Amino acid sequence: MGLADSYIHVPVLAGKIAEMIVWNRSGTYVDGTIGGGGHARAIMDKLDESGRLIGLDKDLEAVRVSRARLAGGGTPRVDIMHRDFTELASVLEAERIPRVDGLFLDLGVSSYQIDTPGRGFSFQSEGPLDMRMDRGGALTAADIVNGRSRDEIERIIGEYGEERQARSVANAIVRNRAKSPLTSTTGLAETIRSAVRRRWAVKSCARVFQALRIAVNQELDRLRTALDNLLPLLSGRGRFGVISYHSLEDRMVKRTFETWASDCICPPGLPQCVCRHERVAVMHTRRAVVASREEVTANPRARSARFRMIERLPDDHSAS
Repeated sequence: MGLADSYIHVPVLAGKIAEMIVWNRSGTYVDGTIGGGGHARAIMDKLDESGRLIGLDKDLEAVRVSRARLAGGGTPRVDIMHRDFTELASVLEAERIPRVDGLFLDLGVSSYQIDTPGRGFSFQSEGPLDMRMDRGGALTAADIVNGRSRDEIERIIGEYGEERQARSVANAIVRNRAKSPLTSTTGLAETIRSAVRRRWAVKSCARVFQALRIAVNQELDRLRTALDNLLPLLSGRGRFGVISYHSLEDRMVKRTFETWASDCICPPGLPQCVCRHERVAVMHTRRAVVASREEVTANPRARSARFRMIERLPDDHSAS
């Protein structure tokens, strides 16, 4: 069985997202987290022979899989690259593409990554404490739990995992690593369980592993960079959609999209607007789009997905 056959990931809201993102069937679209190609395939199915899809991913295995599944001389044109979505501006410059008609990001970890013990993302199976989405990266989860200070580990777990017992978990990690370095997923999970009440153990393990994954891959920093820099790469009427899976990401996306779609961002209570802010986009999702009950039943990992999308206004919108 080849990598493409074993790389199993069910894309969340794929049909709905493609329907919302694609407004110009002959346009150029970017899937900045192409993974196994599920969302990209749904987008491609909406394009005609003049359309183009650019797929990026920092996980080389995902790039290989999506190339095997999607690329190869068909229509629309497909280009898949081992690049991070924060590098999109340089990718488009190299391809001589001034702007794109749609951009999509799926911020979650794939089922394949979770279910592959050697990647170290899951506390439910034995594996190395890795958690790198890009295996070429230097920092691993083992580096954090064995090398960072107690206060820094507590901060990571509390801030990125929103774990109430962050201090207890950090204390347990520091205490156990003094005896022997923590190098396995199951070893870390056992350390977490020793620090929390039994009834909360599974959720605490999930939160701590999430926090470490976010720290290893700099997920929030990368998302912040993307939100700061990707809007100018959209054409007028171009659409930008994001699926997030935890509150920190969703809150950042929601607030940024609301700012882009607002004519005033002054603090509440001022008698008149003084910010002179002008909206540059319209919201297509006043409330986040979530998976249906049927989709969640078929794919439980869709339960926490939240999709939001904006549409950039044309450059001359203020004159109309």
